[in-house]
Amino acid sequence: MMRRICERWSMVMMAATCLLGTLGVGKALSEEPATTAKATIAVSIDDQAGRLTIRVDGEPKIVYCYDDSVDLPHFDPFCSASGRPMTVKMTDPYPHHRSFWVGEKHVQLAGQSQHADVYNALYSGVKASPDAKRAVAPFRDRVTHVSFEDLKIDEDTATFSEMLTWHHGSTPVLDEHRQYRVRALGDGEYFLDFAFQLTAAYGDVTVKRDASHYAIPYIRMNDTFNVESGGGRIVNSEGGINQEGTDKQTANWVDYNAPMSGGEREGLACFLHPSTGPPHLWLTRDYGTWGPRAPKAFHATTFTIAQGESYQQHVGLLVHHGDSQSGQVDKRYQDFCDGRL
Repeated sequence: MMRRICERWSMVMMAATCLLGTLGVGKALSEEPATTAKATIAVSIDDQAGRLTIRVDGEPKIVYCYDDSVDLPHFDPFCSASGRPMTVKMTDPYPHHRSFWVGEKHVQLAGQSQHADVYNALYSGVKASPDAKRAVAPFRDRVTHVSFEDLKIDEDTATFSEMLTWHHGSTPVLDEHRQYRVRALGDGEYFLDFAFQLTAAYGDVTVKRDASHYAIPYIRMNDTFNVESGGGRIVNSEGGINQEGTDKQTANWVDYNAPMSGGEREGLACFLHPSTGPPHLWLTRDYGTWGPRAPKAFHATTFTIAQGESYQQHVGLLVHHGDSQSGQVDKRYQDFCDGRL
């Protein structure tokens, strides 16, 4: 009796297996579930060369230059999600533009007769001959890298900080403390959370600003990404388009995107952190320069950072596929504000 039951059960299972195979279910049950490779981040520091490199999924995406030959540390380049450079280190006109950089035109330490012009630090260098095209180190006005600290990598996210000092000749004027958080988002996309504090460590510091010549930060897109030469497109959070619709306009974010050879677009968006009290005015140029302006009390005016006090800024930079809409720039801005990005 038991033998007949076992034979019948075996026949039932055999038939069920055949049916599941016909329906395509047997294969799904017998295989391991598909897995998606996790996005990865890596940071390498070469102090001798003065280069910090950030790799996303094994590919170099950001290079940070801080060696003694530069007038001020800067990022060059920022690479797109597909890996092509989006920014330019030096170009004519305006060779003082530095891909992605921070600087001020008029910063004066109390008791000093002259101010530091870090924004135009390039022009404070020396020329090998009167007709030389570019000045080189040493630079009278400059920002010097001091050290990187607290580098930590946790799967898809890297965090670290940096100490820098602003100089006018041999006189230190300000200390700068930066915090970086870089997150790999998958498919070549990534996000840089960038904050800095300028601290009056050596005495009161007076900052004079006009409407344009300060970088907190500025970004300079290259000719393959800008509106004039590369078919780029500037879009802000309020729906403004290109320089005409976004320059000197208030916005929470601005996105600069451009077509690839196949017609697909990819871009770089800059977000204002809610701690800065957005929206702010922005400066945008179809030739490629853009960045946020300060809140009203610190824009096109003169203010003092008292000794021991700091001036702060906090932005996010999203490198994405698609344009501002398909790249979900507004949603990701909200994620940034809510601490999810």
